[in-house]
Amino acid sequence: MIDADPGNRQEMASFLANYGVQVIAQLQNVEQLPADSWHVPTACRWWWSTLDPAPHDNLKKVAALVRQHPSVSFFVLVAGGRSDPVDGSDPLGVREFVQLPIDASKFSAGIERCAHVHGMGKKARIIHMVPTVGGCGSTSVACNIAASLARTSKAVLVDMDLVRGAVASSFDLRPRYTIADLMESAEKLDNQMLDNALAIHQNSKLAILARPDLPEDTQRVNGPGLVRLTNVLGRMFDYVVLDSLMSVDPLYASAIHTADLNVIVMQLNVPSAKNAERYIGALRRMGIESSKIRIVVNRFGEEGLGTSSPMK
Repeated sequence: MIDADPGNRQEMASFLANYGVQVIAQLQNVEQLPADSWHVPTACRWWWSTLDPAPHDNLKKVAALVRQHPSVSFFVLVAGGRSDPVDGSDPLGVREFVQLPIDASKFSAGIERCAHVHGMGKKARIIHMVPTVGGCGSTSVACNIAASLARTSKAVLVDMDLVRGAVASSFDLRPRYTIADLMESAEKLDNQMLDNALAIHQNSKLAILARPDLPEDTQRVNGPGLVRLTNVLGRMFDYVVLDSLMSVDPLYASAIHTADLNVIVMQLNVPSAKNAERYIGALRRMGIESSKIRIVVNRFGEEGLGTSSPMK
């Protein structure tokens, strides 16, 4: 990333981290680029460069790099309120011209286009499991869904019940790392770091990210870190299952909006039914489409009939 303003560089690094992109270098100008920077183990796939304060001169420098490194996707950022240095036909091989200030939706779409070029596109379907009352079996449903998906696809189960979660113990696992451990290094989160943090259930091959061991460690889990985590998982797996809580707090609201499917688990009793109605109303007020909401009635039928425990 090239930008003369250190504040701009840091802001862009944080923005990119939210989309699962790890920044490997922040430089003031092209001249600071080390000769061997194109041969680092985590090979450079993207290049961001702000053309100001000398757009035409800087564009020539970027154009030379584009010719030397055709496998790298170049993003060029230009100040708004004036015409782009090129006519938009992209004769220099620059993949994306981005006008400042950045439109987040357009920029994220550009990132996804380039991610697909490098085989790194977001592919996971995110399933957000929500209980309506304690003991309704939401964790059992989440565990069985995730374990079933893992038999034919790459799947990960994340425990977002940060205090009472039982995902790891349901599979008789004692993970070395938890979701809280990943928050401290969220801006540098990458595939290798996640591979080390995830516990694998051998029978189903399901990857599991456990809740914090200590209740006080739940305070380390934050919204921006969770967004980054979900985006990186989304590029690594086919399915991400979140065993969550019935909450619209910011931490859980981000999961609600990110999810492809919000699955509400209830039982046929009055408290559970009322909570399901209240929660669905909240989701609709948050702008969640009906197609992204599903209801599972657990323990329906004969008395005592319930979901089976996950495979041990």
